[in-house]
Amino acid sequence: MEPQDLTDHAKVELELRTAESRFCYSTPCGGGEYEVREGHVKFPVKIDSRTCGCGVWQVSGIPCKHGLRVIYNQRLDPLDFVSHFFKGAAYKLAYAEHMHPMPDPTQWPEFNLPTINPPGIKRTAGRPPKQRKRGSMEAKKRKRHTSVKCSKCKKMGHNARTCKSDTGSSKAPPKQRVSTRKRKTGDDGASTSKAAPKWKKSKQA
Repeated sequence: MEPQDLTDHAKVELELRTAESRFCYSTPCGGGEYEVREGHVKFPVKIDSRTCGCGVWQVSGIPCKHGLRVIYNQRLDPLDFVSHFFKGAAYKLAYAEHMHPMPDPTQWPEFNLPTINPPGIKRTAGRPPKQRKRGSMEAKKRKRHTSVKCSKCKKMGHNARTCKSDTGSSKAPPKQRVSTRKRKTGDDGASTSKAAPKWKKSKQA
Protein backbone atom coordinates (compact mmCIF):
# COMPACT_ATOMS: atom_id res chain seq x y z
CA MET A 1 0.00 0.00 0.00
CA GLU A 2 1.27 3.45 -0.89
CA PRO A 3 1.12 6.51 1.41
CA GLN A 4 -1.12 8.21 -1.18
CA ASP A 5 -3.94 5.87 -0.07
CA LEU A 6 -4.10 7.61 3.34
CA THR A 7 -5.89 10.83 4.13
CA ASP A 8 -3.92 14.01 4.74
CA HIS A 9 -4.61 13.88 8.48
CA ALA A 10 -3.30 10.31 8.73
CA LYS A 11 -0.17 11.20 6.76
CA VAL A 12 0.74 14.11 9.03
CA GLU A 13 0.09 12.16 12.23
CA LEU A 14 2.09 9.18 10.99
CA GLU A 15 5.07 11.39 10.11
CA LEU A 16 5.05 13.17 13.49
CA ARG A 17 4.80 9.95 15.47
CA THR A 18 7.52 8.35 13.35
CA ALA A 19 9.90 11.18 14.27
CA GLU A 20 9.02 10.80 17.97
CA SER A 21 9.53 7.02 17.88
CA ARG A 22 13.29 7.48 17.48
CA PHE A 23 13.58 8.20 21.21
CA CYS A 24 11.88 4.91 22.19
CA TYR A 25 13.43 1.49 22.72
CA SER A 26 11.50 -1.79 22.39
CA THR A 27 12.19 -5.17 24.00
CA PRO A 28 10.39 -8.33 22.73
CA CYS A 29 8.64 -10.30 25.47
CA GLY A 30 7.21 -13.14 23.35
CA GLY A 31 3.67 -13.89 22.24
CA GLY A 32 3.38 -10.72 20.18
CA GLU A 33 3.96 -8.52 23.23
CA TYR A 34 6.69 -5.91 23.60
CA GLU A 35 7.93 -3.51 26.25
CA VAL A 36 8.71 -0.05 24.92
CA ARG A 37 10.73 2.30 27.07
CA GLU A 38 10.50 6.07 26.69
CA GLY A 39 12.83 7.76 29.14
CA HIS A 40 12.07 6.18 32.53
CA VAL A 41 8.52 5.08 31.60
CA LYS A 42 7.69 1.65 30.13
CA PHE A 43 4.63 0.89 27.95
CA PRO A 44 3.27 -2.58 27.09
CA VAL A 45 2.51 -2.98 23.38
CA LYS A 46 0.50 -5.80 21.78
CA ILE A 47 1.02 -5.66 18.07
CA ASP A 48 -1.58 -8.35 17.24
CA SER A 49 -4.43 -6.54 19.02
CA ARG A 50 -2.98 -3.12 18.09
CA THR A 51 -3.00 -1.75 21.62
CA CYS A 52 -0.54 0.27 23.69
CA GLY A 53 -0.37 1.23 27.34
CA CYS A 54 -0.55 4.94 26.49
CA GLY A 55 -3.98 4.45 24.84
CA VAL A 56 -3.24 6.65 21.83
CA TRP A 57 -3.28 3.77 19.35
CA GLN A 58 -6.70 2.54 20.49
CA VAL A 59 -8.30 6.01 20.45
CA SER A 60 -6.89 7.46 17.24
CA GLY A 61 -6.66 4.32 15.08
CA ILE A 62 -3.12 5.32 14.05
CA PRO A 63 -0.09 3.59 15.61
CA CYS A 64 1.44 5.64 18.41
CA LYS A 65 5.17 6.28 18.71
CA HIS A 66 5.60 3.23 20.93
CA GLY A 67 3.79 0.97 18.46
CA LEU A 68 5.75 2.42 15.54
CA ARG A 69 9.01 1.62 17.31
CA VAL A 70 7.96 -2.04 17.46
CA ILE A 71 6.73 -2.01 13.85
CA TYR A 72 9.98 -0.58 12.51
CA ASN A 73 12.11 -2.97 14.58
CA GLN A 74 10.15 -5.93 13.16
CA ARG A 75 10.61 -4.61 9.60
CA LEU A 76 6.85 -4.27 9.08
CA ASP A 77 4.88 -1.71 7.09
CA PRO A 78 3.19 0.86 9.39
CA LEU A 79 0.43 1.46 6.81
CA ASP A 80 -0.88 -2.05 7.46
CA PHE A 81 -1.63 -1.08 11.07
CA VAL A 82 -3.55 2.12 10.30
CA SER A 83 -7.32 1.87 10.66
CA HIS A 84 -9.20 1.45 7.38
CA PHE A 85 -11.21 4.60 8.19
CA PHE A 86 -8.17 6.69 7.20
CA LYS A 87 -7.63 4.95 3.86
CA GLY A 88 -8.82 5.99 0.45
CA ALA A 89 -11.25 3.10 0.06
CA ALA A 90 -13.28 4.20 3.09
CA TYR A 91 -13.20 7.82 1.91
CA LYS A 92 -14.55 6.87 -1.51
CA LEU A 93 -17.20 4.64 0.06
CA ALA A 94 -18.43 7.50 2.28
CA TYR A 95 -19.02 9.73 -0.75
CA ALA A 96 -20.03 6.99 -3.20
CA GLU A 97 -23.67 8.07 -3.22
CA HIS A 98 -24.74 11.41 -4.64
CA MET A 99 -25.16 14.38 -2.28
CA HIS A 100 -28.56 16.01 -2.12
CA PRO A 101 -28.58 19.77 -2.84
CA MET A 102 -29.36 22.12 0.03
CA PRO A 103 -32.06 24.76 -0.53
CA ASP A 104 -31.52 28.41 0.33
CA PRO A 105 -32.57 29.53 3.85
CA THR A 106 -35.26 31.73 2.28
CA GLN A 107 -36.91 28.54 1.01
CA TRP A 108 -36.97 26.77 4.36
CA PRO A 109 -40.44 26.06 5.77
CA GLU A 110 -41.71 28.32 8.55
CA PHE A 111 -42.94 26.98 11.88
CA ASN A 112 -44.89 28.94 14.50
CA LEU A 113 -42.61 27.98 17.34
CA PRO A 114 -41.42 30.24 20.15
CA THR A 115 -37.93 31.63 19.94
CA ILE A 116 -35.59 29.95 22.40
CA ASN A 117 -33.39 32.52 24.12
CA PRO A 118 -30.37 31.80 26.30
CA PRO A 119 -30.99 31.62 30.04
CA GLY A 120 -30.79 34.87 31.95
CA ILE A 121 -27.73 35.65 34.00
CA LYS A 122 -28.39 36.64 37.60
CA ARG A 123 -25.69 38.78 39.12
CA THR A 124 -24.68 37.68 42.59
CA ALA A 125 -24.17 40.05 45.49
CA GLY A 126 -20.76 41.52 46.16
CA ARG A 127 -17.87 42.65 44.03
CA PRO A 128 -17.03 40.27 41.18
CA PRO A 129 -13.67 38.51 41.56
CA LYS A 130 -10.75 39.85 39.56
CA GLN A 131 -8.99 36.50 39.25
CA ARG A 132 -10.54 33.21 38.23
CA LYS A 133 -10.80 30.33 40.66
CA ARG A 134 -8.07 27.77 40.18
CA GLY A 135 -8.84 24.08 40.10
CA SER A 136 -7.94 21.67 42.87
CA MET A 137 -5.28 20.01 40.71
CA GLU A 138 -3.97 23.25 39.21
CA ALA A 139 -0.63 24.64 40.35
CA LYS A 140 -0.71 27.74 42.54
CA LYS A 141 0.49 31.06 41.23
CA ARG A 142 4.00 31.86 42.41
CA LYS A 143 5.89 35.10 42.74
CA ARG A 144 7.95 36.28 39.84
CA HIS A 145 11.11 36.55 41.95
CA THR A 146 11.48 34.00 44.71
CA SER A 147 14.78 35.40 46.05
CA VAL A 148 15.09 38.97 47.35
CA LYS A 149 18.37 40.89 47.40
CA CYS A 150 19.02 43.88 49.65
CA SER A 151 20.14 47.00 47.82
CA LYS A 152 22.15 48.24 50.86
CA CYS A 153 24.18 45.29 52.11
CA LYS A 154 23.86 43.25 48.89
CA LYS A 155 22.74 40.13 50.79
CA MET A 156 19.97 37.72 49.93
CA GLY A 157 16.86 37.00 51.97
CA HIS A 158 15.65 40.52 52.83
CA ASN A 159 15.16 43.94 51.30
CA ALA A 160 16.43 47.41 52.14
CA ARG A 161 13.45 48.21 54.37
CA THR A 162 14.09 45.28 56.71
CA CYS A 163 17.89 45.50 56.56
CA LYS A 164 19.54 45.35 60.03
CA SER A 165 23.20 45.54 59.06
CA ASP A 166 25.46 48.43 60.16
CA THR A 167 26.20 49.48 56.64
CA GLY A 168 22.55 49.77 55.86
CA SER A 169 21.47 51.59 59.03
CA SER A 170 24.40 54.06 59.34
CA LYS A 171 23.56 57.50 58.08
CA ALA A 172 25.63 60.67 57.89
CA PRO A 173 24.69 63.39 60.41
CA PRO A 174 22.68 66.22 58.92
CA LYS A 175 24.64 69.29 57.99
CA GLN A 176 24.01 72.48 59.93
CA ARG A 177 22.45 75.24 57.99
CA VAL A 178 24.73 78.21 57.53
CA SER A 179 23.04 81.58 57.40
CA THR A 180 24.05 83.71 54.44
CA ARG A 181 22.48 86.89 55.83
CA LYS A 182 25.02 89.69 56.37
CA ARG A 183 25.00 91.61 59.63
CA LYS A 184 25.94 95.25 59.98
CA THR A 185 28.81 95.98 62.33
CA GLY A 186 29.90 99.23 63.94
CA ASP A 187 33.34 100.74 64.23
CA ASP A 188 34.19 98.59 67.22
CA GLY A 189 33.05 95.42 65.44
CA ALA A 190 29.82 95.01 67.45
CA SER A 191 26.65 94.09 65.65
CA THR A 192 24.24 96.97 65.10
CA SER A 193 21.27 94.91 63.98
CA LYS A 194 18.17 95.62 65.99
CA ALA A 195 15.41 93.28 66.85
CA ALA A 196 12.11 93.70 65.17
CA PRO A 197 9.94 96.27 67.01
CA LYS A 198 7.06 94.92 69.00
CA TRP A 199 3.72 96.52 68.37
CA LYS A 200 2.19 98.01 71.45
CA LYS A 201 -1.42 97.46 72.10
CA SER A 202 -3.37 100.65 71.93
CA LYS A 203 -5.13 101.55 75.11
CA GLN A 204 -8.76 102.24 74.91
CA ALA A 205 -9.77 105.70 76.03
